[in-house]
Amino acid sequence: MIKGIDHIVIAVHDLDKAIQTYTDLGFTIAAGGKHPTGSYNALIGFQDGAYVEVLAFYEESPNHPWWDLLHQRGGGLIDYCMQTDDMRSDYQKLKDAGVEMSDIVDLSRVRPDGYKLEWINNKAYGKYQGVIPFVIEDKTPRDERVPKEKDHANGVTGIDTMTFGVPDIELPKRIMSAALGMDGTPVSYPELNASGIQFKVGTHTLEYLAPDGDSGLMYEYVTGNNPIPYSVTFKTNGEKQEFAPAQTE
Repeated sequence: MIKGIDHIVIAVHDLDKAIQTYTDLGFTIAAGGKHPTGSYNALIGFQDGAYVEVLAFYEESPNHPWWDLLHQRGGGLIDYCMQTDDMRSDYQKLKDAGVEMSDIVDLSRVRPDGYKLEWINNKAYGKYQGVIPFVIEDKTPRDERVPKEKDHANGVTGIDTMTFGVPDIELPKRIMSAALGMDGTPVSYPELNASGIQFKVGTHTLEYLAPDGDSGLMYEYVTGNNPIPYSVTFKTNGEKQEFAPAQTE
């Protein structure tokens, strides 16, 4: 069963610079380690169990599914992962719904202290990438994969809502209803000239929005060369803040 957001992925060109950027924004960010696929990361953990993966590449990796999203579309918030306690069952639900995706694969990351983390997951491709989550199940204890430090100077305690901009709401509505076993709730945002559907998954919310016509902020986003995730909203016990894309590169 899918239990909630495991982590979100932010792709950057310079990991050291990004670590300083997110530190300046009030986050506690820790080195994550290297993947054998050419990428490495730093992590921001939250009290709700989810985390942010800030990812860059330590070597040329043009076959990596996130390489073009960074180098051709600018990077930023590019993808998200859902935690499951039954990977194969949830994978089959996505496959039966027609999602184009990889096989389930064994992956790993070596932390700076030498500990090797192992898990299984998949990747969504094509029009599904960034709209439909990839899912993950740990082979080593999940607590070892998630950052230990979860307190932040800016007061952020967890992920509240991920919002996705899509040209047509029917595709994510059909697939996510099947994957989650629930009907979504209709939502509307006149300020974005957009409407769509919302799913509550554990403590998190997934929100899919499509433009209502050929104008407005969501129309501009969807028709631009942007990654599919539009925004993420965090829970906080501090002051309300807004982080613009230029602040989070």
